[in-house]
Amino acid sequence: MTFVPALDLFPLLASVLVLVGCTLLGNFLVLRRQSLMGDTLSHAVLPGVVGAYLLFGTRDPLGLFLGALVAGLLTVFSIEALRRIGRIESNSAMGVVFSIAFAIGVILIQVGHTDHVDLDPNCVLYGQLELLVWFDAPLSFADVDPEKLFRAIPTSVWSLVIMTLLSASFVLVFFKELRIVSFDPGLAQTLGFSSAGINLMLMMLVAVATVASFEAVGSVLVIAALIVPASTARLLTDRLKTQILVSVLVAFFCAVLGYWSSTWIPHLWGGGSLKASGMITVISGGVFVLALFFSPRHGYWFQTSRVRQLADQVALEDLVVLLHTSEATGVPFSRTTVHPKMLSLGIHRGLVEVSSSGQHFLSDLGRELAVEVQGRRSRWMMYLVDEVGLAPDHAPATAERLEHLDDSLLEKGTDANQPTKQPPA
Repeated sequence: MTFVPALDLFPLLASVLVLVGCTLLGNFLVLRRQSLMGDTLSHAVLPGVVGAYLLFGTRDPLGLFLGALVAGLLTVFSIEALRRIGRIESNSAMGVVFSIAFAIGVILIQVGHTDHVDLDPNCVLYGQLELLVWFDAPLSFADVDPEKLFRAIPTSVWSLVIMTLLSASFVLVFFKELRIVSFDPGLAQTLGFSSAGINLMLMMLVAVATVASFEAVGSVLVIAALIVPASTARLLTDRLKTQILVSVLVAFFCAVLGYWSSTWIPHLWGGGSLKASGMITVISGGVFVLALFFSPRHGYWFQTSRVRQLADQVALEDLVVLLHTSEATGVPFSRTTVHPKMLSLGIHRGLVEVSSSGQHFLSDLGRELAVEVQGRRSRWMMYLVDEVGLAPDHAPATAERLEHLDDSLLEKGTDANQPTKQPPA
């Protein structure tokens, strides 16, 4: 299937709304370490859907939506009750509730004799984005009639628009409270607003977002939309406002690229089809993996590089101190005590020189570094003995490990221990 902008407008719009709306709330689930909530709610809606069918005797979308919403809200209240009354950890409470709720849904299917109802597993997993295609759409946006466009908007898209607006409004209005509750619930209580109330509102909106998105995109993409873009943004920044903005941009990018890929990849292969929701999830996972490895703040590649650089710096400082001590005491320096790689690195950086006889000695730059490191060791020694209270014979080994740290930490520690000067009367 070839991507036609007007024809694929509604599925693409639904994809963007799901990812953006769920991501706005998912940022706070990630910060509060409640990532399992999306998985919990996507399973817990099953008894609500089956119960609504048994109650109304029809698969009317509005009735099924209300049943799923009731089940989602009951799930949220049950989890909060287990956390507060049972005093069990949040993820444990979610695991208990979603397994029981899913089991109840399965029992209702068997007891209610609903086996004849078409419960397509593919629809549950991947949703029905492809059924939202505007089949009567013109091939060009220039020929679109606004009145016909408005009448053709599916009800599920309207539900997603409302969900996204609710999510965005909640984050904008309660941003300060959400930030404080996510990082320091105790401070929230001190400032006079209920962290439990804010958390309950967040969970209720997550339930609404999950139920509104479930019909269109299925459980797989709902779970990914709540967690993956927010987790990707978390790897890229440590500031909450920036994280929310980046996560929304990542969600938008993944929705557009994933839907476009689901239409073009089969075309390039010469046939077949791909589920749009599955492809969007794969693209989201791919973007997350890229951030995991190449994020300049928390990426594996840069973290490994920084660790390697720090290890080299520590080894070079040990080398120049060893050479400086050898020069001061007159004891010949033995190359067997140092890794050849460090000697080569010291020579490359201009810290070590080699005489015509093959002896290694410090350059002026290396000698300055050695004196600096030994000065830091002496200051750490004084701090450990005078401030920490270590015995003088126990301090050298610790000071030797701490000498590689910036001793500006000592100044901060000393300033913090000084009594605050009172202003003159």
